[in-house]
Amino acid sequence: MLFADITNSTSLYESQGDEVAFALIKRCLDVMCDSAGDSGGRVVKTTGDGIMVVFSSADAAADAAIAIHHALRMQNLPQSLGLGIHIGFQYGPVVESENDVFGDTVNIAARLSELSAPGKALTSRGTAIHLSEAWQPLLRAGHSVTLKGMQRPIEVVELLCEAQEEVTAVGDTALTDAPGQRQLHLYLNGRTLAFGVDTRRISIGRDPACDLVINSPRASRKHADIERRADKFVLVDRSSNGTYVTIEGESEFLLRYEEVILRGHGWLTAGQPRTLEGEAIEFVCV
Repeated sequence: MLFADITNSTSLYESQGDEVAFALIKRCLDVMCDSAGDSGGRVVKTTGDGIMVVFSSADAAADAAIAIHHALRMQNLPQSLGLGIHIGFQYGPVVESENDVFGDTVNIAARLSELSAPGKALTSRGTAIHLSEAWQPLLRAGHSVTLKGMQRPIEVVELLCEAQEEVTAVGDTALTDAPGQRQLHLYLNGRTLAFGVDTRRISIGRDPACDLVINSPRASRKHADIERRADKFVLVDRSSNGTYVTIEGESEFLLRYEEVILRGHGWLTAGQPRTLEGEAIEFVCV
């Protein structure tokens, strides 16, 4: 399964107007569909700014990922438009029903596409081992991440889609890279809670079932989660009143149905600024 989505399509309508934006996006979608088809893919459906494609092999999906990026570069679209394509693909079983496909493989491919940056293609370690030997030099190992809405971690692998002179240089690219071991410590009302090596999520809220229970009346029952994604700890607000975040040395800001990477030392408060809320969660990333 492969998902390819156009970046900045929404802002394009605002900056270029409906007719121009629609024509540009349709042009990109046509190029994406043609490239996927030429690589042996069957386009299951298109969305407003993306395509969903099924292939018979992991190699075919990898070939399509590179072909799609190359074809878009050949369109010579103005860089000022900020258009790009981000791709995710996953190998595995699917369930077909009424000309659509469903299942865990589909969900992982979609999440990998969301995680991918413009001009990039991401897959999983499980898919990488199904790629033939010729593809192995074009794989760069990433870290173990917990994809949005999923519990188990996935080892992410990048397929290098750029021209070789444009590839960002990093250290060792072997697929044996191990996920980092950073820790996050939380402090509230004399209680300390830390992410262990195997901890992937900590829930925060008024509900007694939460891992860290806060008593503020402005807090939601399921107020927020903190998720480990590779070496990063991501605060995900799920509340009605939002979460105020203070990173030491920086200005406080409000997070509402959004995410932010926690770093260094700081404080979290539910529903109102720290100066007004007596119950603050202190955090330290080590």
